[in-house]
Amino acid sequence: MNLKRFNKHRKQKEIVIGSIITIIVIIGGISLYRSFAMYEEKASFDVLKGTVPDFSTKDITLAFTIDGQTQTNTNFPNKGEGYIVENVECEDNVIANWNNSTWSLENIKNNGEAKKVKCTVKFKTIKGEPILNGADPVLGEGMIPVKIGDKGVVKKVKPESGEWYSYEDKEWANAVILVDGTKEPEVGEEIQESDIESYFVWIPKYSYRLFDVQSGNYPSETGIISKNNLAIQIKFGLINTNDSVKDECTTPMNKNKTQGLSGESWNCEMGNYITPSAFLAFGGNGFWVGKFETSQNNNGGIQIKPNVTSWRNIAIGDAFKNSQNYMSKLQSHLMKNTEWGAVAYLTQSIYGRCDKNKTCSEVTINGYSNYKTGYTNTTAYGEQDNEQLASTTGNYSGIYDMSGGAWELMASVIVGTDGKTPVWGSSGLDLSTLNDSKYYDVYKNYGTSIGNWNSRILGDAIGEVGPFAVYGNSGTHCGGGCLIGSMYGDYAWWLTSGLPFGFRGGRADDASFNNGSYSGIFAFSHSDGGGGVDKGFRITLG
Repeated sequence: MNLKRFNKHRKQKEIVIGSIITIIVIIGGISLYRSFAMYEEKASFDVLKGTVPDFSTKDITLAFTIDGQTQTNTNFPNKGEGYIVENVECEDNVIANWNNSTWSLENIKNNGEAKKVKCTVKFKTIKGEPILNGADPVLGEGMIPVKIGDKGVVKKVKPESGEWYSYEDKEWANAVILVDGTKEPEVGEEIQESDIESYFVWIPKYSYRLFDVQSGNYPSETGIISKNNLAIQIKFGLINTNDSVKDECTTPMNKNKTQGLSGESWNCEMGNYITPSAFLAFGGNGFWVGKFETSQNNNGGIQIKPNVTSWRNIAIGDAFKNSQNYMSKLQSHLMKNTEWGAVAYLTQSIYGRCDKNKTCSEVTINGYSNYKTGYTNTTAYGEQDNEQLASTTGNYSGIYDMSGGAWELMASVIVGTDGKTPVWGSSGLDLSTLNDSKYYDVYKNYGTSIGNWNSRILGDAIGEVGPFAVYGNSGTHCGGGCLIGSMYGDYAWWLTSGLPFGFRGGRADDASFNNGSYSGIFAFSHSDGGGGVDKGFRITLG
């Protein structure tokens, strides 16, 4: 009896011991598997960061493509090897962002499920200037890449050659459209001025560091604080800024992503980088800007050339239609206020009129009273070296007539007191039937004040160039005193219900007032949309 009881207890003991051993083996196996999985996963991230990250989500594997081709090796491209990241795509609605500064994934938001999720990092080869991070110029049909040398001499270059442009050295990309029937020149051949119909300059896509964000609270006429030596910080590249990335914010845009939102800041704060809406409305790597104010040839057609009289006395409605009809296949259009702002901010950077020490110089006024394009004061384009000072770069590669010349009508309008319907004034224009709103800006109506700076769209160089002040008195050029901003003391009158359309840059006649300081690339004012002897326009290509 005792022996049976002993054998029974021994069997029970063996079962317990066996169970414990089995559990230990299972736990050990799971630990080994999990350790290997974590090592395998972390090894993937080692390639990206160079160190094992402190990573909270343990169930993401990585793949990558280069120029759309899936890669089978495990060596991710390193920073500085000639690649940019277009985007990151993850399975099962997992979100991940790419930080170009640290060259790594960040802000990964898992869906909470335990299964492993695959994220694909999509790299693109940079074929142009490395500093542009893929925002290199794209030539449209009929556009010829050119280099402009001393005295404005134009020569064709190879688009893939390093001599075409260098934004790091303030050499912006130029292209020309030839007169119909003109034989295309060979590379290196000089192009005669008589063979050129229009000049254009490339504005690469960029983000800039916000320097004045006071949504709805820009002070009224408090006195200027000079921002003349504020070198705006620029980062070129194709990736749109995003709230989820450190030191960035999402650009306030309408639902269709075709217009920047007036008076809105969303989550943007001082010091954040933001992609201007001018680059988002049309998409792409950037946009082309007419190098000079628009003029007419002998047949009444459009041309964009130096040393000719600009096309003025034209209502904004006609300027809008003529601009769209010029090169519709290249999405030609009347320049928008947000596009002007994008050019102005690039000019006020180390890639424009600021040096490496961030000392900036103002674009010299075109003060020729007969409204000839490309002039510096009263010196013709190409006659002397100092006319380069009237360009956005201080050399022949830049854009002219953005200070003085004629006031330039913008495709930008204020809404009425109902907060919805644009005020068309005397423009001869009604865009309510236009299917695509990317061709114009719309501004909020904050009342009748000529200081409607709070309606600004971030990046348009309106509210951000304050604070503002009244200069002079009733005996001055402006009648009751001039409203001026903190960027070079340029004009600062903005939209009202009675004057619903914006124009930019000042005019040649202002050269004789206050040493020409009222006009400038940061000058803005308003009109009813009708034509005027001192009002012209500029064309951009989407």
